[in-house]
Amino acid sequence: MKLLVQGDDFGFTRAVTYGILDAIENGILNCTGLFVNMPSSAWAAKQIAAHPQTCFGLDFNITSGKCVADPQLIQHLVDADGEFIRSTVKYADPLFMADQGRDVLWPYDEVMIELEAQFQKYVELAGSQPEYVHTHSIGRTVPSYAKAVSDIGRVHGVCMAKEMREHFGFADLHKTWTPIGKRPKKVFDIEKQLNKDTLGTVIANRDELLQYEYAALDGHPGYVDAELIANSTVSIERLRDVEMMMSPVMKDWIKEHHVEMVTYRDLKKRMAMNQSE
Repeated sequence: MKLLVQGDDFGFTRAVTYGILDAIENGILNCTGLFVNMPSSAWAAKQIAAHPQTCFGLDFNITSGKCVADPQLIQHLVDADGEFIRSTVKYADPLFMADQGRDVLWPYDEVMIELEAQFQKYVELAGSQPEYVHTHSIGRTVPSYAKAVSDIGRVHGVCMAKEMREHFGFADLHKTWTPIGKRPKKVFDIEKQLNKDTLGTVIANRDELLQYEYAALDGHPGYVDAELIANSTVSIERLRDVEMMMSPVMKDWIKEHHVEMVTYRDLKKRMAMNQSE
């Protein structure tokens, strides 16, 4: 079995970034995507060169922090200060109840403008194109946003994480899926987040993945600071994702079952080889 381990939101805050770096350097995390619009983004991008074994992508963030594009061009996405309107605010809008309404809240043309600006910002910060592009937060619920992420990747010749996984038939074991494919509602209560047993859940379900050729573990690893608490509903539970990705139990399981670790970089090479045959 080939396993990809992805942790999102690199650069969200310094604490989140330190947690991700810990999971890379001392754990099994091998793919992470950069937020380019946060105060810690430039500092986080400087860490990329020190970890050549890690596959670095771009997580398109249009729900927190300041926009990268001209705010006058994306007025449905931002407030008067150029800050993205939080998804929790838009969730309360009656328009959110239908796909068509969500596309009004996040107009495709405006989303494309911001995503292109974020793509160019990534190139500026990292000195190269991202190895993959990925949705953040609203990717499963807002069609215009998901389509824009796919289209931006296609324009620049960069794979979208979701599409690459679909191509290879990945099985996903998310930290809150029991069994595979059953996702409960997000937990917003901080005490409940702290009491999550991410490692225990993964251990209880991981052997299901061995029947597949390709599988993935996903999460939002990170440490916690005041900036994270102020900008994200996913906060304390990030500690549990770090714990899982750094666990000796997980490392031993990978060795015991001869699991091959892969990234989107590896998948892209395999696609190229298959096309040349």
